[in-house]
Amino acid sequence: MPIPHIIIIGYGSDLHGDDAAGRVAAERLAALELPDVQVLSVHQLMPEHAALLAQARTAIFIDADASGCPIMRVTHLAPDATRSAVWHIASPEGLLSLTAAAYGHLPNSWLIHIPILRCDLGAPLSPQAEAGVAEAVDIVRRLIASDK
Repeated sequence: MPIPHIIIIGYGSDLHGDDAAGRVAAERLAALELPDVQVLSVHQLMPEHAALLAQARTAIFIDADASGCPIMRVTHLAPDATRSAVWHIASPEGLLSLTAAAYGHLPNSWLIHIPILRCDLGAPLSPQAEAGVAEAVDIVRRLIASDK
């Protein structure tokens, strides 16, 4: 398989209701089989993901947002060395810092925040999170189209 130009990483816990929103969005994007796109659905970001990011032109992260902000947010990311990517759980910014430091490459990166309501063990996605997943998929498709 040729190196993809775009890496999409949806992350969160698929055991805790709406926290799975990023993973669900990634899985729906993977089903679209978009050309030159690699999609990962993971429980959490790991330092090992830096090697994949080093090969990408663009990286799109998708995560649930329990901050209480009711709107979908799309943030352009920059590396942040103060957020460590070497611990068990990494932030996108910390992972980008690791990628830049270890591989000398930094993909153009975005974080899509899906607003969520609940993270109850074993609960399905709420209607709000489902709507956010659909909107996130649309946003990613627009980002990909503008990346060409």
